[in-house]
Amino acid sequence: MHRASQPEFSKYVDHLGEEGMFARSQHLKHREYPHLSLLVDELNRQNPQLSERLKGQLERLRTGEAQVVITGQQTGILGGPLYAVYKLLTCLKVARETEELLDIPVLPVFWLATEDHDFDEINHLIVPTHDFRTRKLTVSPPDSIQRSVSRIPFDQHAVREVVRQALCTEGETPYTKELLALTDRLIETNTTYGGFFAAFLGELVNHDIIFFDADAKAVRQIEIPFFERLIQDNPEIRQALSKGIAQTSDLPDTFLNEEAAHLFVEDIGRELLYPGQDFVTKQGKTYTELELLALLYASPERFSNSVVTRPLMQDYLFPTLAYIGGPGEIAYWTRLRPLFHHFDWTMPLLIPRMGAILLQARDEKRLRRHQLTIDQALRDGIPLTPFDAGDVKQHLHASSLLSEVLMEEIKQVEQKRLKTSVITTKLTKQLQQTFETIVEQERRLHEQANRSDRALQYQLAPDHAPQERIHSVLPWLNRYGLDLLQTLRVQYEQTEAEQLKILV
Repeated sequence: MHRASQPEFSKYVDHLGEEGMFARSQHLKHREYPHLSLLVDELNRQNPQLSERLKGQLERLRTGEAQVVITGQQTGILGGPLYAVYKLLTCLKVARETEELLDIPVLPVFWLATEDHDFDEINHLIVPTHDFRTRKLTVSPPDSIQRSVSRIPFDQHAVREVVRQALCTEGETPYTKELLALTDRLIETNTTYGGFFAAFLGELVNHDIIFFDADAKAVRQIEIPFFERLIQDNPEIRQALSKGIAQTSDLPDTFLNEEAAHLFVEDIGRELLYPGQDFVTKQGKTYTELELLALLYASPERFSNSVVTRPLMQDYLFPTLAYIGGPGEIAYWTRLRPLFHHFDWTMPLLIPRMGAILLQARDEKRLRRHQLTIDQALRDGIPLTPFDAGDVKQHLHASSLLSEVLMEEIKQVEQKRLKTSVITTKLTKQLQQTFETIVEQERRLHEQANRSDRALQYQLAPDHAPQERIHSVLPWLNRYGLDLLQTLRVQYEQTEAEQLKILV
């Protein structure tokens, strides 16, 4: 639990470390969750292949004996960037450790951000170009309307095509057919991007984590009482947010819209509400508080949370011990502390997700050849000698001068004897093309010699971005098989390091 125990962080949160985990657990035991039985029914419906161990633990959530550790992410194709996988693995680890610490059932929950309407966040895989730059393979949206991802039809054909194109950049391995068979089966049997995300990652960890899709009708029914509070207490919630932002001004900035009401309503698309005399959307549609409450009870599925209110809804729904987040998430969560206090709650523990650098054996050999450590390579990049066309042309300088003298002699003879310059012009062009061909051949030879280094740079830090933000898990599964996540899980369980260097 040491990752959540930094003393300098204590002024921004309510609970830290093991002592904080005990205190948070006691706080949760004094809160009421009258909807737990309905919530467990929905979790069972959403997770039909859940491991037998977790099925039993879920029943203890129904009775209020169990508590949860939660993480979450947008539902990118095939799990999205690698850091989403690392969040999941950290959640599994922290849930197990916390269960041993508290001696109660602790369930790992992955909150699927399906109410998010930014389709561009999830609709792609990134693969290398022939010269190891990043290239996006994308699924086009059905139209320009901003809908929650859960409301966008799952384009099975397009997703299947993206998977195949991505694997074409990899080449066939002993694991390719099995991987294709899995993705084809899951594409065929799912109708939403959230469902496909959960089914895919669930398979890779033997369905040992609970996926939760909040944008489901049954969940919205459960959420009605808290949406009502969010509407009625909106001025106080906005005031609490401003207070939280002011109290954390010395932390890295994260933009949280202080002008918004922090609720979305579905109309033609998903519209953010703004406060005023009434609630209003950017399209100019207005709702009085009574109209909004009437709509909530009539059609709760039309409501969803913003980045500010989702953590509150999470705490309303689940007895949440801790949230596993990335650096940016944890920074904005700290701003929400006064909002939790408005409801007489404390905040869950904020635990940074663990990270990893995946390194192939051949990459390790290339690093040794350059006499680089992996930390040096990540900090400074792989040294790539640029192609110097000027140097090649300098070597051709003498030949170029001789060719000019020769062409001048031929030109004089041609003009004197034949009264033309056609032959000279043709020969001059051919000589120029010869010089250009030599330069281009040198360029190709240089690129071939540096190709392995460019490949190494792409593997470690594509376009100088962190590996975990660009790579998906797909190419790594293609190289090392469908057991890869279970292998990573074992390594996560055996370390307390925040950043693992994993040789696969």
